[in-house]
Amino acid sequence: MTKHIDRHISAFKDELKKLYGFKPGYLFLDLTLGDGGHTEEALRSGCRVVSFDIDEESIKRAIGYIKDFQPIIFDDRDEYIRVPKDFNWLIIKSNFTKVTEISKRLSLPDFDGVIVDLGPSQFQVLSEGRGFSFSGNEPLDMRLDQTLGVTAADLLAVLNEGELFELFSMADESYAKPIARIIAKQRLITPITTTKQLSDLITRIKKFRTEGRIHPATKVFMALRMAVNLERENIRLLLPQLPNLLKKTGILGVISFHSGEEKLVKDFIELCEANSILSAINKKPIEPSDKELSISQRTRSAKLRLAEKIN
Repeated sequence: MTKHIDRHISAFKDELKKLYGFKPGYLFLDLTLGDGGHTEEALRSGCRVVSFDIDEESIKRAIGYIKDFQPIIFDDRDEYIRVPKDFNWLIIKSNFTKVTEISKRLSLPDFDGVIVDLGPSQFQVLSEGRGFSFSGNEPLDMRLDQTLGVTAADLLAVLNEGELFELFSMADESYAKPIARIIAKQRLITPITTTKQLSDLITRIKKFRTEGRIHPATKVFMALRMAVNLERENIRLLLPQLPNLLKKTGILGVISFHSGEEKLVKDFIELCEANSILSAINKKPIEPSDKELSISQRTRSAKLRLAEKIN
């Protein structure tokens, strides 16, 4: 029996509705559809929405949750699709790094607002068989796009101890060195191929050192997920494209969940400010309100940066 997974609660939904000024006719680009929280908020406010996601299961879930709106679906492997000028909701199955190319292919107009949510959805983390969850015993896969060749188990097998240390450090793992060392030793005895094997090793190192309610393996699993799915590389490819997707005075929002991502976004917006392309709306990132934290503790590390296109 397939485990039921509750709908992912999107971060900063109320803030985005207010700050973007959603209204009928507003053209909104959601580059990280997930379970559709941000997309649904925009649709129900009368906006026209283009949503991107590479994960077919996430697309199916979002459509199931947003039953009042029927999307047009475009797969980037398709050669052509005619998009009506008055479309309501367009879903594009593709990596978001292809957004400029696909926008040109489909002759999409410039957008009033763009959102990028860099966190994984609850469905991706908790769904069985993908290797994201440390609570089960699954193959260490972690690929959101099954056409990618390298799995988390592959990385644990081939990266040397120093490379593992660097990888885990990028996810702010304070015990990166001893965790890298124990993985390097353990794989000489037996390959590390399951989530339980990895989780047990990390828990052994961090016993009695858990960080509040965060599972000891959280940051290592996050580091592996980001590496497998080339997340940092994809962010670097995506960010320079975003200003050109916006109308003048259009708003860009990026939600990040750890310091490495947040720094990439901050530095990019500052570079755009220096070149009179964007103007930061908030000099410091917006953090979740007490109300939002009471609904979803998952948003505790979320940070939202907003910028307006000025040229």
